[in-house]
Amino acid sequence: MTRFIKDSKTEMIISEIQFWKKNKLLPEQYCDYLLALYTGGAAIDDRKPVNSHRKILFKDFFIVIFILVISLFVIYFTELSIVLQTAILASFVGLLLGVGIYYTKKQFSPLLHYTSAACILLLSSIDITEKVFKGSSLELYITLFLNCFLWVGVGLKWRLIYFSLAGSVGAMLIIICILL
Repeated sequence: MTRFIKDSKTEMIISEIQFWKKNKLLPEQYCDYLLALYTGGAAIDDRKPVNSHRKILFKDFFIVIFILVISLFVIYFTELSIVLQTAILASFVGLLLGVGIYYTKKQFSPLLHYTSAACILLLSSIDITEKVFKGSSLELYITLFLNCFLWVGVGLKWRLIYFSLAGSVGAMLIIICILL
């Protein structure tokens, strides 16, 4: 009888520690230590959240692809006014950045969301520049440089190496295109 009570108390403590770990109420190292202490070193099955993370990322991949396709459709296949196009594309960029920041806080990789937002911003800024300045190459180069500098700045501020690298390579390619 006392063993049953002790086991149910131990299981309750273990489930409480797992709750703390899941909701980050204690540092992960402390929770791992306490779990090892109360389970006697037996492994706790933590694989279920990984599968749910994969499902979430897989679902988000298709959502991001859908947003990119709609963005391309809005840019190239509609006759919307430039103000409406800009508003729609800015809302897509804001949505992707917001989800990327949320994923960063949840310790998921926000790479897909940030790069998608950067691509939509690049395509929409090129489209707006072409419509406003009627295909002037100087303004197009300035717009491309501004996008590259924005990528480098975001990469340095948030320590995203791929953005810094993409902005640097993009700026070098633009300079090469201007010189040739």
